[in-house]
Amino acid sequence: PQKKKNKCWIWKAYCRDTGYLIDWECGKRDTNTFKKLYERLKKWPVQMYGTDQWEVYEKVIEESPHIQSKKETVGIERNNGRQRHWFARFRRKSIVVSKTKQMVDITMALFAAFHVNKLVDHIPITTF
Repeated sequence: PQKKKNKCWIWKAYCRDTGYLIDWECGKRDTNTFKKLYERLKKWPVQMYGTDQWEVYEKVIEESPHIQSKKETVGIERNNGRQRHWFARFRRKSIVVSKTKQMVDITMALFAAFHVNKLVDHIPITTF
């Protein structure tokens, strides 16, 4: 099988208490991409960082508590599953793909506003 050259990873910040998707960053699976999200999170009163064992988190996260355990990632993994369910472009082995980072960001904003955070009830549709 052919590997994708320009993979786009979506780093997410998720609130365990509310279930809201707080923020995200699209890019590579590297320290620089995660740092962009982490710097924006510093504006929030984060009580705890719960991550998996990916090495980037330990390098970047300065505050504590920082708990690296699968036990702390259940909510965000559920969010990832819902995202793949609602949008074909995020499914594995899909022919529906995003060609630009901008389209991934727009899709994430719609997912957060409509499905996760329930900020919008419906889209007003006008008849032409």
